Amino acid sequence: MLNWHSMRPIFLALAVTAAAFPALAQQHVVLFFDAEGVRRTGTTTRFTPGVTRFEPTFQTGGGAGGGLNWFFTDRISLEAKLSGLGTKTRLRIIGSDFIGTADLGWSQIYPVSAVLQWHLTERGAIRPYIGAGAVHTIMRNINEQIGAGATGIRFKDPTGLVVDGGLEFHIGKKWGLFADARYVPLETKARATFPGTSSSVEMSVRPLIVSFGLGFKL
Repeated sequence: MLNWHSMRPIFLALAVTAAAFPALAQQHVVLFFDAEGVRRTGTTTRFTPGVTRFEPTFQTGGGAGGGLNWFFTDRISLEAKLSGLGTKTRLRIIGSDFIGTADLGWSQIYPVSAVLQWHLTERGAIRPYIGAGAVHTIMRNINEQIGAGATGIRFKDPTGLVVDGGLEFHIGKKWGLFADARYVPLETKARATFPGTSSSVEMSVRPLIVSFGLGFKL
C-alpha cells in the first residue's frame, strides 16, 4: 500500500511549486488534492520467444494525487499533477511444461502529467472542461523472488498522450470540488525485464484514472 514515506516527495514538490506559481500566473492558480481510482485497460504483448514467459497483470487500485492548475484566462489553463497509486499485482509464469501464478502484493505507480485544459464556460457554479497533454508513468521495480529463476521485475517507465475531462463545482469564492476522468488512449509501452532470466515483455499500459477532489484558489 502507499505510505507517507513514498508520498512525501510528491507533497513537498507541490508545496514548493505552490509558493512560486502565484507570482507567475496571469489570472489565478488553483491548488488541488484528490482521491483516485485506477484501472489498467491495456494488454501484454511481444514476449521474448523460446524462454519461460512472464505475464504481469495489474488489478484495479487507487491512491491520492495533487497539483496546480494555472489559469491563463477564464477558459484556458495548464494543469500539472503528481499522483501516487497502489495496485495489486499478479504474475503468470508459463514454461514449456508448466503454468504457475505468483501474487506479488501491492505495486506502486506514479503518474506525472501536464494537461492543457479548455473550460467550456467562463462563469457558473458548474463548469465542464476537457483537456489533453502528456503523462510519464513511473513504475516502481519489484524486488523479490518470483519463481522460475526470476529475482524481480524491472520496468522501463513509459511516456504517452493523456486525454481528460471533468466537472468543477464551485462552493465559494475560493473553494471548489471536482470530478475528473483521464485516459491514455495510445499504445503506451512499458517494457519489463526479469533479473535472473533472459525473459522480457512489452506491456500496453493504457490506464483509466478517475478522481474526486478539492481545490483552493490561491
